[in-house]
Amino acid sequence: MKRFKIYVIVILFGLFSTMLYSEKTFALEAPVNIYYVSTQGNDTDPGTEASPWKTIQKAANTIKAGDTVYIRGGVYNERVVLKTSGSQDKYITFTNYPGEAVTIDGTGIDWGYDWNSLININRQSYIILSGLNVKNSRWFGIGSTPDDNGSGDIIIKNCSTYNTKGAGIIFIHASNITIDGNSVEQACTGSKSTQEAISLNNVATFEIKNNHVFNITNSISGAGGEGIDAKDGCSNGKIYNNIVNDIPNKVGIYVDAYNRHQYNIEVYQNKVFNCRQGIVVATERNGLLENVNINNNVVYNIKNWGIAVSGYTKGLISKMQDIYIRNNLTYNITDGNIYLNNKEAKNIIITGNILGGGTSQYCSPIYLNGGNLKETTIDTNFISTIVKKQPIGTNYTLLSDKELQNVIIQFQVG
Repeated sequence: MKRFKIYVIVILFGLFSTMLYSEKTFALEAPVNIYYVSTQGNDTDPGTEASPWKTIQKAANTIKAGDTVYIRGGVYNERVVLKTSGSQDKYITFTNYPGEAVTIDGTGIDWGYDWNSLININRQSYIILSGLNVKNSRWFGIGSTPDDNGSGDIIIKNCSTYNTKGAGIIFIHASNITIDGNSVEQACTGSKSTQEAISLNNVATFEIKNNHVFNITNSISGAGGEGIDAKDGCSNGKIYNNIVNDIPNKVGIYVDAYNRHQYNIEVYQNKVFNCRQGIVVATERNGLLENVNINNNVVYNIKNWGIAVSGYTKGLISKMQDIYIRNNLTYNITDGNIYLNNKEAKNIIITGNILGGGTSQYCSPIYLNGGNLKETTIDTNFISTIVKKQPIGTNYTLLSDKELQNVIIQFQVG
């Protein structure tokens, strides 16, 4: 009996000690705060809903991991430099106040050189930006562009960028990046090094989804201005459910290893139209691109080629392998629905695609211009009878114009 009482006392003491420890631990945790910013506020105020701050930068200077900043509607003529990271279970959030439109306008703001962003996330992590409209940046709109050791675990959601000299949204040397539901228009208006409308460079693990990229008109060769680009060593990424249109001088969606090893990229369920080229994979500067899946995309009204496996640069090696082009629909393509001109490419699989007619008598369903046919499997594709050139490959099925139009209607309805 005495021993039983001792056991009970020991158990109760342990429970009591645990409760004390838990309370002590809880008491040491920093509180999660909600702050407010308004064009009518004052940076000397406490940042409450009743007494908000005036500038977003004041919030960026103050917040800690787990905090949320609600920005009231209006136009904020400022540059915002984030200085604090969140943590894995405590993201920092900057968002518009529900139902109100927030614009961050870079008119007249000059930070002295042609790089970095109007909303600058350099080297910060665990950040959410939501519902913010960015316009008139002297270079990039939203991004993290350090020389090394970039940001991680960033979500850019339901934002927009307009009239940026460089990319609308850009991340370099980063990881775990999500770009979801944004609008990017009139990006890359500068004359050099503008990058691309949505640009990822050496990013490990990413999603670019549900975005609308359009009206990108840069016509300078080598100056950038493509629609969506995952390049220079990106890996384990998905590009899907995006609409990319009206880029008359450049590529809609670009996957380019450049001079690094780039791998495991999926490009699917995108709609690309009114561009110079549709979807292109390349290795511009002796890198290695492998395991790229391009499937279930709709590509149409394209000046050159719909989907291309490109050698890109004469005199350089463009190594790539395991490129899968499957179940895509292309039509109204001037030159070639699928274009192959990389002699170093290995294991290229082209199957199940619907290749519609073009606007030129020279349009080919699959245009071989220096590509390695021995390393390419072309099988079971559907080809419009409008195309005049003899198809390459085996087991292809011809579609009448009426059958093709029915397929197009089904895709549009879907």
